[in-house]
Amino acid sequence: MAKSKKSIPRDHRRRWSISLIKATPAKYLGAVYAKDEADAVKEAVKEFKISEALQDRIVATRGDF
Repeated sequence: MAKSKKSIPRDHRRRWSISLIKATPAKYLGAVYAKDEADAVKEAVKEFKISEALQDRIVATRGDF
């Protein structure tokens, strides 16, 4: 009998890649762990000390790596 895949709990923190869009290409800042994209952006602001003027240029993409 085949084993079923375990589902990921809702409170599981995922890895998000954080980039700052200032020009092309975007500047990769690093990775943070958060539940969702909004939390990832908030965590990146704190961790990478992003100024308030640049906070609307942060992009979080889910990194399954």
